[in-house]
Amino acid sequence: MIRIVLIGLWICAVALGSLYLAVWQNSATAAVTPNTQEALDDGKTEVFSVPIIVDNTVEGYIVSQLAYTLDHTMNASFKIPVSYFINDEIFSQFYGHYSDVKNVQEVRFDDVKKSIIDGVNARFPQPLVKDLLVEQFNYITAKEIRAQNTKGLQRQQAPQSE
Repeated sequence: MIRIVLIGLWICAVALGSLYLAVWQNSATAAVTPNTQEALDDGKTEVFSVPIIVDNTVEGYIVSQLAYTLDHTMNASFKIPVSYFINDEIFSQFYGHYSDVKNVQEVRFDDVKKSIIDGVNARFPQPLVKDLLVEQFNYITAKEIRAQNTKGLQRQQAPQSE
């Protein structure tokens, strides 16, 4: 009988000891590990179009909408929305840079994304934009726009003479 009681006390001591050790080790690890997760803000730009002009005629439009992530500490110190700066960089990337419309249709967005991030971050004392994600990035020709605009119009018929 005494042996059963001693075994029971031993099991309780081992269980309490392991519980104490687990709690102690978890609290020590939490105190040592710094919070490495960055505080980020996010947002998205409005739908934005840039005309592609070749020989003084509009050949088409680049239509884009981007989502972005920002450094929270830097973003909190600015009152102007960052989407204005991103739209400005998109416009400067595409407006007047494509004399051959086929080049627009072969744009490599990774290169454009990097140059937009670098251009926006150059305007601030510390890097603000962390990443850009594509919501929408299309090239629409002027012919397609004209076709859509005339698709819904009904043609007026000449009055018939009696």
